[in-house]
Amino acid sequence: MEKIEISFITINYNSSDLTIKLVDSIILQTVGLNFEIIIVDNSSKEEDFKNLYNNLGLTTQVKIIKNKINSGFASGNMLGINYAKGKYYFFINNDCI
Repeated sequence: MEKIEISFITINYNSSDLTIKLVDSIILQTVGLNFEIIIVDNSSKEEDFKNLYNNLGLTTQVKIIKNKINSGFASGNMLGINYAKGKYYFFINNDCI
């Protein structure tokens, strides 16, 4: 098994449609790169979390972490680091494509 080069870390808070587009964009633009995408859901509404999970939950490169509280941007990113296995961390806002 190859080592993961980059851990993309992003925060979702009631914006699953943006997060899904971000993940699609990362996957399309990282051909040949060993990476993972960590999404920290910062206590979104249940409907938004279900949309996120139903669209990305089975994607092999994606880990979804459900935070019980909205701990904010910085704390959410630090939570994501706890699950990251990449050599490098790439923090990215979920409204980027």
